[in-house]
Parts: sequence; structure tokens; C-alpha cells
Amino acid sequence: MNERNTTPEMLTAEDLQNFGFTRSMAYNFLNREDVPVIRIGKRKFIRKEKFYEWLEEQERSGNKN
Repeated sequence: MNERNTTPEMLTAEDLQNFGFTRSMAYNFLNREDVPVIRIGKRKFIRKEKFYEWLEEQERSGNKN
């Protein structure tokens, strides 16, 4: 099964860690201004499809951030 099909719809810092980000990288990622984060209370999420779109855009633009 494709990884996108088994990934939760709303990603948390823990989910990002499962992708291979360190804990600090995951939280730094969720605090960036250019990442489409959804805040619910004190928690931060990113919709799965928005994460993949953002990641692909970073790859296309050659962004090293």
C-alpha cells in the first residue's frame, strides 16, 4: 500500500518524526511561517495533502531551508 494511503489525514510532530525528522526538526517545521499549519487549541497539525504539496514545492524551488 502507498505511504500516502496509510498516513493520517492530519499530521502531528510525532507523525513527522515517523517520516525521519528529529523531534526538534518536527517542531521547528511546524513553527515556520511558510508551512500551512492548522492550530487547534495549543496543538499544531498539517493536513497530509498540504504537507506533500509543500514538500514538492520545496523540491521544485530548490529551497534549502
